[in-house]
Amino acid sequence: MEKSTHKASLLLEGYNGKAVLLVHGITGTPTELRFIATQLNSAGYTVLCNMLPGHGSTMGELKKVAWEEIYVACEKDFIQLQKRYKQIFVGGLSIGALVAMHLAYKHPNKVSGIIGFGPTLFYDGWAQYKGRFLLEFIWHIPFLRKTIVVRESWPYGLKDETLRDKIDHYYKRITSGKLKDSAASFGTPYFPIACLYQGHLLSKLVKKELAAIITPVILFHSDNDDMASVKNSRYIYDRIGSTDKSLILLENSYHMITIDQDKERVARETVNFLDQI
Repeated sequence: MEKSTHKASLLLEGYNGKAVLLVHGITGTPTELRFIATQLNSAGYTVLCNMLPGHGSTMGELKKVAWEEIYVACEKDFIQLQKRYKQIFVGGLSIGALVAMHLAYKHPNKVSGIIGFGPTLFYDGWAQYKGRFLLEFIWHIPFLRKTIVVRESWPYGLKDETLRDKIDHYYKRITSGKLKDSAASFGTPYFPIACLYQGHLLSKLVKKELAAIITPVILFHSDNDDMASVKNSRYIYDRIGSTDKSLILLENSYHMITIDQDKERVARETVNFLDQI
């Protein structure tokens, strides 16, 4: 398999002949999926999570990324995995989960299963900034969409107070002009409206595709998600064409369920799901 082109990308070789492609969220990094990846790898799975295009770099590069560019990069990874593994599963966090679903729609006979970690179709979590209702107005105006950047604030998608304090300490030292050196490992505390708009475009497409997706799927969502309420996963669960589907609700995390206080359960249930297919 081709080596990853980014030093922050993650590739763990397994031994059971099966592979999992994991897609991190917009403005995130593979670090947010590392715990899940290592647990899957310990169970025998090869796991690949590459840094998405435009990520781990500058704010200028991040603003220019289109969802199509992200999808093409993930599809390329998927095709590379196909050359070596008999079964391939796809999963992702937040918007990354939508990329995984779109992959399953495009490759219905080749994706063995879908894992959705806090899939995000719309931003309706309890901690979203007060101006969220202006989003649809703002992101349809190109100048505003390309210009406005929202700084992420407490609780950073984390219920784990120790980890949240570390993230808070890191984020307070970062400005949008000094991202490049640290963004590759830790992501960015800034959400360009341009990126949120790309997520919006992808979510509109995936909503239309759900009924045609028949791949087995497992969804994880926190009842206390601060970014995207559990209505997101319920929407998908109720409309996806899969007959083999499950929704696991979590009580001890916020949005970042792959690194928060339910991460052990998320990893365990993910392994169980994959092992049964």
